[in-house]
Amino acid sequence: MIVKRRGGMTEFIPSPQEKREGLVRDHSFNLIENLHHRLSRLEEELGLPLDEAEACSAFLDKMKQDETRNAAIHTRLITGGPRSGINIVASPPDS
Repeated sequence: MIVKRRGGMTEFIPSPQEKREGLVRDHSFNLIENLHHRLSRLEEELGLPLDEAEACSAFLDKMKQDETRNAAIHTRLITGGPRSGINIVASPPDS
């Protein structure tokens, strides 16, 4: 993170590496999901068992739910500020 200070103001600027990491993070899930759908179609057409594909679908759905929840928490924290009274409770682990 690059920090610039001017006249009492502090500006936080993401470094080029942080921008690249953010880009990869933002798009990697969609790429993995797309690959999964393509492989699932191939497995189905070849008559292979779909147990692993279904397990992967369930895992990807859980990841999507977690990411949606994390984005909502992030948005509430940004818009509500530190004194917004938001309680962040971790999800119970899967059994």
